[in-house]
Amino acid sequence: MDPLLQHIGESVDRLVTIDVLGYGVIGPLYGAARERQEPPLCLSAARALADRVGPGGCAMITTGWILPGHAPYGETDGPVGAAVLARALALGLQAKVLLVTEADLVGMVAATCRAAELQVVSPDLFRQDPGTHRPVAAVVPLASQPDRAAAETTASFRDYGPQALIAIEKSGPNGKGVYHMVGGQDVSEGVAKAGLLFAEARRLGVLTIGIGDRGNEIGFGRIHDVVQALLPYGARCRCPCGGGVADQTTVDVVIPAEVSNWGAYGIAACLAALQNDPDLLHTPEMERALIRTAVQHGGVDGMSGRARLAVDGIDIEVNAGLVALLGEIIRAQSARRPSAFSTPILRAGGDAREGAKEAPRGAGT
Repeated sequence: MDPLLQHIGESVDRLVTIDVLGYGVIGPLYGAARERQEPPLCLSAARALADRVGPGGCAMITTGWILPGHAPYGETDGPVGAAVLARALALGLQAKVLLVTEADLVGMVAATCRAAELQVVSPDLFRQDPGTHRPVAAVVPLASQPDRAAAETTASFRDYGPQALIAIEKSGPNGKGVYHMVGGQDVSEGVAKAGLLFAEARRLGVLTIGIGDRGNEIGFGRIHDVVQALLPYGARCRCPCGGGVADQTTVDVVIPAEVSNWGAYGIAACLAALQNDPDLLHTPEMERALIRTAVQHGGVDGMSGRARLAVDGIDIEVNAGLVALLGEIIRAQSARRPSAFSTPILRAGGDAREGAKEAPRGAGT
């Protein structure tokens, strides 16, 4: 691997897993995921997407989380990250992106994608669009009733032929097929049965990626034993199923992040590094616009349940600052312009990439 890319990937992973909230969860989750997969994790996911999703191909992203008692409103964590990653896939890989969420959240997800510069079209037009001349997306609902969701899953893979499936902050089923909040309560009744999407993707050999921040999200089946041991209700929940809140969905790459949105940003940043195009990562200004748009269209802060400009209790300006730092990492100015501050291995990587596309200072962050 290019030593500069490896260095960027490690820096990105460290940044998106800083334990800002102080719960002591993200460190063990990331450590376990890293031991069982090819690190750095965000770079590994970006490479897999670049290898599997071609121009005009379809990437499917499922997101959206409705807090109990807050319907029809959903968290800002998930849809904002989905819009950012969809933008990077559309601009960087010329892919079409199909977003799947609860029926109540279709409007919020669509509006957030529009704020990310995507052209959101109807499912019919999406199927006809070549996807190579404009960043195009569609947003469709997935039912909470298992039988109906199974039929919709079959139709989606038949009609859209996704080459990759990504979950961002999406409730996942435990070993008994029950979906839970991290506090142990069963929320299956109102949750889109996105676990069915991943079962179908595995059957068809489609690339699968899961991003989450606690372990009850889709993708953590890869490290479910760690989740069960770590979370208070990981192994045994507070509902009659008794199966615990730990997700049991196995994916090709799982990315634990302090905030699920941040894991999506990490993949977008690494894709920007792979493509030598810093513009694939959004700016702090766009981050603020995305959070505002999500809130204006029904988004709520996942910690307070309030329509405030925050994600998982973390203020909008902190999120914008994280995006700015990611932008600085992917430009890697000192490594691209070897100096006395660059180690020999990074200088070699920088020399090899001397012709890389480079954004002017102040852009691409």
